[in-house]
Amino acid sequence: MSREEVLKNMIEFAAMAFKKDASAITENTDIAEELGVTSMQRVAMSASIENEYDVMIPVAKFGNFKTIGDLVDYVMDEM
Repeated sequence: MSREEVLKNMIEFAAMAFKKDASAITENTDIAEELGVTSMQRVAMSASIENEYDVMIPVAKFGNFKTIGDLVDYVMDEM
């Protein structure tokens, strides 16, 4: 799977988890500042990633990712 495909999916997952418009989310979107940081949202997005890619992201580690692109890079490395 290409990075662009993973990025597209991450944007969709973020839009669902954080209840935002996917068109407003990019690779450079700051997760904490622009989307939100509630644990329920993080769990929802982590679950989507784990189901789609079989990549585990502990909720505590999720907070270490600044942007959507950082999260994509992690998933690509773990696949």
